[in-house]
Amino acid sequence: MVKKSGTEKVWIYSIKGTQNIKNLIFPFFAQYIVPYSSKYTSDIFSNFCYIINKLDENKKKTMAKEELIELIKLVYLMNPEGKGKQRKRTLEEIIDIINEKE
Repeated sequence: MVKKSGTEKVWIYSIKGTQNIKNLIFPFFAQYIVPYSSKYTSDIFSNFCYIINKLDENKKKTMAKEELIELIKLVYLMNPEGKGKQRKRTLEEIIDIINEKE
C-alpha cells in the first residue's frame, strides 16, 4: 500500500500479475461481491476470470488464432469504448490484422 500522490488521506493497494489477481482478487470477489451482485455483474466477473485464466495459461506459449480472436471479441464486448476514450482500431480491424498474420 502506498499513499496516492498529492493526497494524504488516500491509500492505494496495487497488485501486479495474473497470479496475484487469481490468488488474491478472484477469491475475494467470489466470496464477498458476486453473491450480492446482479446477474450482469456476476457475468462480467465470470468473463473477466475467463480472460485472465486464458492469458495466464498461454503466457509461455503462442495462443491459437481462434482463441485469440475469441478473447479479443470478449474484451471489446465487455469494454466497447476502451478506458473512456475511443479505441485506436475497431474490432474488425484487429481481426483482419490477426487473419493477415497467418
